[in-house]
Amino acid sequence: MFKRFFVLLVFIISGVVLAQETPPSFFTLANEAPIVARGNERTDWDRQYTDPGAVFYHEGKFHMFRNGFVGWPASVQIGYLVSDDGINWIEPQDEPVLRSEEVPYAKTAALASSAIVLDDGTWALYFYTWNTGSGASGKGAIGRATADNPLGPWTVDADPVLLPGAEDAWDGESISAPQIVKTEDGYLLYFTGYDKERTQQIGVATSTDGIVWEKYAQNPILTVDAEWEGMHVHHARVVHTANQYVLVYRGSGNNQDSMGLGLAVSDDGFSWTKYANNPIFAPQQIPEQQAFWFTAATWHADTLYVYVEAMPVFNTTDIYVLTYSGELPPAD
Repeated sequence: MFKRFFVLLVFIISGVVLAQETPPSFFTLANEAPIVARGNERTDWDRQYTDPGAVFYHEGKFHMFRNGFVGWPASVQIGYLVSDDGINWIEPQDEPVLRSEEVPYAKTAALASSAIVLDDGTWALYFYTWNTGSGASGKGAIGRATADNPLGPWTVDADPVLLPGAEDAWDGESISAPQIVKTEDGYLLYFTGYDKERTQQIGVATSTDGIVWEKYAQNPILTVDAEWEGMHVHHARVVHTANQYVLVYRGSGNNQDSMGLGLAVSDDGFSWTKYANNPIFAPQQIPEQQAFWFTAATWHADTLYVYVEAMPVFNTTDIYVLTYSGELPPAD
């Protein structure tokens, strides 16, 4: 996310739009217009940026907890939307349901990233904190809030549920972008870890209750190993289909023209195989868009829905949705 202003500066200085070779068609763009747009009034809390935050399907509806903010770094507010089809969304209220200032350990911002409904009917929202003005440092952590219904009121846990690792660890600088998946044995939580060199890779933690987590001993489970990924394999969006785990991740290489989405699959949620033809999607496949930032994903009715925060040449973002229906092709 810290690259937003750098990317814009490159566009302005060069006077051209940087292009990349378009990946083969994989996803279908549901709508060439944003499915959720940022605010358009000067007083709106989301008038510059909005990203899809957390999206999941529950009891016949799609639910989205989106992030909205003005400038970056800045305080982030979380709004709630609901949809029958995952494409057309309604926002029950104009005001956010949770604000960064309600999270005591969020020095700059708290951003929604994953949500579930627990067996007892409690709604649980997982977010990550941003505690610095720039870069990957700042020891951002993962937190949780709960409520009886999606409109709240939300109660933020007193302490984070997951913290960065030791100083020299692969996740020692910061952790972010949690994605929770319910399993027969409990829960899996996928997250991005930053190291001192600002390399970003993906790890997983396990829990029986969604509160106390243990990091997997063989983390990171998805690492940087391709030129288009640069130093960033991050934003793990994980769904469980009928027969496998599917992970959509963002690679943002050292140059703007290598940004893209990659795909990996797993039988157990721990050992992953990347698709041989990654990246499977580039921001330029959305008309008039040049970059994308945060993503969300869910699986319903044999269809993978991937939500992306896309940015045109000017420095604003809106939310688009990509879909893939049917059985996914083999990874290799």
